[in-house]
Amino acid sequence: MVRELNDHGLEERVLESDGLVAVAFLDFGSIPCDHFRPELDGVAEMLGGKVSFFKIDVTENPTITEELGVQAVPTLLVFRDGEEIARYEGPYSREALNDRITQLLAGKPPG
Repeated sequence: MVRELNDHGLEERVLESDGLVAVAFLDFGSIPCDHFRPELDGVAEMLGGKVSFFKIDVTENPTITEELGVQAVPTLLVFRDGEEIARYEGPYSREALNDRITQLLAGKPPG
C-alpha cells in the first residue's frame, strides 16, 4: 500500500524510520505521473511490506519537494535508515522499479 505523505510527515515517517522507505513525488495532474501511480502501487503490493511506500503531491507540498531537491515528476527517492540511497526520475515500469528496489533490499548499489 502506498500512503500519502505531506510536508509535516517526512521527519517521523521517513528520516527517523528503520529499513527501506520509498517516497514518490508526483503531480496528480500530470500524465506521466498518472501512468506511474499504478506501477508504484503494483510494486508496493509485490514487495508485501518489505518496503514502506509513500507518495507526495508536489503541488500541495512544495516545501518538502524543494528541501529534497526534486526537480522532475515523477521522482522516486529511496531511503535506508533515514539516508537517501537512490533517486529515480521518470515513469518506470513495474518490472524495472521492482528490480531496482529488490536490488536495494539485497544491499546492492542503486542501478
